[in-house]
Amino acid sequence: MKFKSLLTILSLAGTLGAQNISGKIFYNYTRPSGDDAISSYGLKRVYLTIGKKVSDNVTYKFQMDLNPKASPQNMYVKNAKVDWTTSQGKVVIGMQGMNMFKTQENTWGKRYIEKVSMDQFKFSSSADMGIGFYKSMGAFGFSALMTNGAGYKKSENDDHKKLSFHGVYGEQKLNKKDGFNVGGSFSTESYDMDSLTVKNKSVMGVFGGYAGNDFRGGVEWNQKKDEGEDITAQITSLYGNYNINPNMAVFLKYDMVSPNTNESSEDKNYLIAGMEYSPGKGLTIAPNYRKSGDDRAIMVNFEFKF
Repeated sequence: MKFKSLLTILSLAGTLGAQNISGKIFYNYTRPSGDDAISSYGLKRVYLTIGKKVSDNVTYKFQMDLNPKASPQNMYVKNAKVDWTTSQGKVVIGMQGMNMFKTQENTWGKRYIEKVSMDQFKFSSSADMGIGFYKSMGAFGFSALMTNGAGYKKSENDDHKKLSFHGVYGEQKLNKKDGFNVGGSFSTESYDMDSLTVKNKSVMGVFGGYAGNDFRGGVEWNQKKDEGEDITAQITSLYGNYNINPNMAVFLKYDMVSPNTNESSEDKNYLIAGMEYSPGKGLTIAPNYRKSGDDRAIMVNFEFKF
């Protein structure tokens, strides 16, 4: 679903009686290497989020996401969900964020600069249509989702559904609190290879993170298997952030990617290193260097929040 008018969206928020309206804008400047390279400014993401607590145990969230490749005027639904809190846990119904890499994303904490590896290399979509269950028991958190499997940008294309599980012990939001975490994720989905054959795609990952003494860092290992193509892909990812002062930090992210473990010639490494500066509340600026194989680039990422 897409909207061609921001005014329409804000009018909808007023009609629904939204209590919380927030937004994020990801903007960057890129200067690639090479004689024929073209430097450019780009708008990568525009999130507009509307939410309301309807009752003591029911909350809704409606989030739009810009698609700059299609048109800077068109916004698509990223989340359209209801959270129902019960005595046994939280039930989430509708278009919702996936549970495969949320903890890792919080540990990395710099989505406006780059996605975490499982999202960046398409091991899992970031949102999908379905139903989810979340439960916390002290320091342990668990979630299970059943979704279409096609992701939030596509309609369901078969009768098979995707099952996704995520478990973590420790602090799940290391970008906000000190502590540590360890955990794992797993998803499985069948698909029709042809009219007679059904194959399976699965993803698994393990991760850990720590935050304290002005440092935050994490490590993760992810694997994706596709029975139909007989391919196993793997990613090992390391990332860290050190706060020089309350307004400035340095960071590094390093991914070791193997698209096919049977073909080592396809392996590649991806490095991001840079500095982050916040001149005031709501604005963050991050000049950084990137290297992927022989490709190099200088970028400046911006995040605007309200």
